[in-house]
Amino acid sequence: MLYLVDVDHCDILPDGARTPLKTYSRGSMCLISLRNGAAISVRGRFEALAFHIPSALFIELAEEAGEPRIDDLTTCRGINDQVVRNIGGALMPMFDMPDEVRDTLLPHIGLALSAHLAHRYGRSPIQHLSGTGQLSPLQEKRIKAYIAANLSGGTPVDEIAEACGFSVDELCSGFLSTTGQSVSDWIASYRMSRAQSQLSRTGETIARIAAECGFPDENEFVAAFMKAAGVPPADWRLRNRH
Repeated sequence: MLYLVDVDHCDILPDGARTPLKTYSRGSMCLISLRNGAAISVRGRFEALAFHIPSALFIELAEEAGEPRIDDLTTCRGINDQVVRNIGGALMPMFDMPDEVRDTLLPHIGLALSAHLAHRYGRSPIQHLSGTGQLSPLQEKRIKAYIAANLSGGTPVDEIAEACGFSVDELCSGFLSTTGQSVSDWIASYRMSRAQSQLSRTGETIARIAAECGFPDENEFVAAFMKAAGVPPADWRLRNRH
């Protein structure tokens, strides 16, 4: 559910009880499973884009992409997701388009939305390391894809492990044995690589790039960048702008 206006509502639980009323701001979203049903009580105005995505679609996506299966999605309420907001913005003009035009475009937007949700919020079934203590290629791919999709959130190791179906100990030992790097070292390297790519290809501010790449603030980003590259990010951008 992508909210198009500020909305006040509460959840109605299976036993009929209601959770406290909460305000969901315009542009925020909720992501819930309908396996056990879902109901809300709305106060006042309600405008939203509602997406119903069958779980079978995520299974099909994983099979076609050669990626590990997605067993479930993280439940989220009232969070801000720029990608989902952008997709919603792209969908709104389609309501006024001729049917044949809309029907041509919708599958591509639906695929983009589903792939984003799978990568950012997907939860894999319980996983196990191979007999050698290493990750399979698909397991490694899933872990790195999850980190990349959630880089701005700081990607704590326990959340990565939960999303990818491992215990923290198995994730850390398997990742080190497979890649030769600890999870935290790989994330730090990837974060810096992503930041350099953003600096060279976009006009985003230093502060925005720092946030998107998971740095706590601009000052920490500048310090980490100077340690890795030897120059401040602004100077590096001038020399490497595409």
